[in-house]
Amino acid sequence: LILSDVLQSGMNAEQLYRKVASLVQEKRIDKMIGVGKEVCAISSFLPKNIEQYYFPDTASLLEAFEKPGFSKEIILLKGARVFEFEQIANRLSSRVHNTVLEVNMGALLHNLRTYQGLLNPGTRLMVMVKAGAYGSGSVEVAKLLEFQHVDYLGVAYADEGVELRKRGIQLPVMVMNPEAATFDSLIRYDLEPEIYSLNLLRSFIQFLDGRLPNPQREIGIHIKLDTGMHRLGFDEGEIDELTGLLRRAASFKVLTVFSHLAASEDQSHDSFTKSQVQRFERMFEKIAASIGYTPHRHILNSSGIVRFPEWQMDMVRLGLGLYGVDSSGVLSEKLQVVNTLKATVSQIKLVEPGESVGYGRKAVADKPMRTATISIGYADGLLRRAGQGRFSVLIKGQRAPLVGNVCMDMAMADVS
Repeated sequence: LILSDVLQSGMNAEQLYRKVASLVQEKRIDKMIGVGKEVCAISSFLPKNIEQYYFPDTASLLEAFEKPGFSKEIILLKGARVFEFEQIANRLSSRVHNTVLEVNMGALLHNLRTYQGLLNPGTRLMVMVKAGAYGSGSVEVAKLLEFQHVDYLGVAYADEGVELRKRGIQLPVMVMNPEAATFDSLIRYDLEPEIYSLNLLRSFIQFLDGRLPNPQREIGIHIKLDTGMHRLGFDEGEIDELTGLLRRAASFKVLTVFSHLAASEDQSHDSFTKSQVQRFERMFEKIAASIGYTPHRHILNSSGIVRFPEWQMDMVRLGLGLYGVDSSGVLSEKLQVVNTLKATVSQIKLVEPGESVGYGRKAVADKPMRTATISIGYADGLLRRAGQGRFSVLIKGQRAPLVGNVCMDMAMADVS
């Protein structure tokens, strides 16, 4: 925490900084840096295990921290305007580049609460944070979700779950595509694998039997059923063999059984969606009867949460919806944009009729045209084929189509 003097609080210094010290300890702050003439009063109320530094003004801090020794730390800057903490933010920036992806955590929290408001009492919530939380930052998003008391996190691969554990995330984590080479990591970091095939199940049983003949704790797994998505999961004809293996294995417990709806967002496929649910229930009942206990069930994804509240079962899985994308169109007006990719206009060009824009002369002006060269290209993740009017950007709130081919670190937009 880098904190300036707290101005105009209406409290005397002792009351104020005693309260701030209490919050610092409650939020488990490891390092405290104070800027100003009064904030050092907080040191009297902080335990010695919290690393502390104090400076009379921002310039003194910047001089002392010419090369700040921060590594793998989350830094909160909280300063009164007169202290100009933007200087500190600029110094801390690892890359000074005006092309940025802004992640609005307030919007993400709004979307979470929007979906939570649709859940029946007692329905648990698993949130997907795979692929870097859809580009939003898996650790940062996971910390927010843990603070908001969601029930589960979902990742695609074991290394994503390992990273969450290393960064202090304690929530249960389901790994949706485990590999035999990662079984050891799954156990060491208390991650729960999705088991989707007989081969994978046999390999996992063999691994556990060899490593944990007398396990100190029960290992939890999740069984994936294929009800029509035809991606991963046990087919209905494999249930007998599956349950036979589950009954003989004493080293783990089935925590949940689930499936994935293929077209929950599309009303024209509702009859197929219904058939998926019916197939799932039929397969689940056979599994539960065979293994002698009843795992939790879940089948709804983001669109399913919106359109099929009657199938919430024990848990639902929230993915794209958290990040502001509603494939069903039902919630679009209620969700907020989480990720915004921003760049700057480097130069404005006037292009005469017959002149071209960009590599390959793919865009030729048929009338006078004004273009804006913006500081983003395919090296930043913008598709190279986004040009030729396929993508647009917003400049001063107005849509401007990209023209010509996207360059490595630049693109051109028509702002005529």
